[in-house]
Amino acid sequence: MRIYDARTDALLASQQRDPLLKHLTRTIVALVKRHRPPKVAGRAARLIDVGCGVGRTSWALTAAGYDVVGVDPEERVVELARASAVQAAQEAGGAATGVADGADAAHAQAHFEVGDATAQPPPAWTGHFDVAVCSEVIEHVQQPESVIRYCRDVLRPGGLLILTTPHDPALWTAMDDYAGHVTRFTAAQLAGLLADADLDVLELGTEGFPFQRLVMRSYDRLLALRGGEHSFDAFGSSPAYRAYVAFMPALLRVDHVLRRLRKGTTLVVVARRRALAA
Repeated sequence: MRIYDARTDALLASQQRDPLLKHLTRTIVALVKRHRPPKVAGRAARLIDVGCGVGRTSWALTAAGYDVVGVDPEERVVELARASAVQAAQEAGGAATGVADGADAAHAQAHFEVGDATAQPPPAWTGHFDVAVCSEVIEHVQQPESVIRYCRDVLRPGGLLILTTPHDPALWTAMDDYAGHVTRFTAAQLAGLLADADLDVLELGTEGFPFQRLVMRSYDRLLALRGGEHSFDAFGSSPAYRAYVAFMPALLRVDHVLRRLRKGTTLVVVARRRALAA
């Protein structure tokens, strides 16, 4: 993805600053905590973050008390996730977030691996995890069903998948082109892909209506009028972007209240792997 060509400091800063990414991360953590607490009957939950990128969601989950394995196909990105987790642990005094870079580090909470979620998972991961998170991944691949099967295969029977992806091809903007998206999904398309993979939908809604949708449409029209395309440093620290960062979190909370209307920019789904047939 083109965003990963950015300077390391700018890339990490953008992941922590972007209001929509931060909102989606909080939403994912809340869903995980509601459906699978960090410990049940004394056993710690096992989580995998499929397509973890630089670790944005993994960090938040470890801070919430979960042990997480993050996997991503980009080696540079995985190295950044490892380095950022170490930095986060140091800044928090080692209390909130840990990183494992090998079998030792017994108290580590996050471990990052290079891996391809369009292929078969390692045998040791098959049926191993209680929760799989797959956030903003399947829109980047030609065969999204392969990533969904990967998520299913790493889950134990009854395990949960929490997945987010851009909603509705009609909402395509220049930002999709910049991000390297192959497609957007309707709710029906996504539900069908999950059903084909023996995953039963428990919750399905959207985030980003009306306010995030309005912002994205307005920016897309502005780019069209200017005859340009989006670039990583297009916003910089402009007054407009500072206002977006300042006010959008509150507006996204309003969008969240309206998630069941399914008119937002991002699909959010919770699905359960079916039990194995007797």
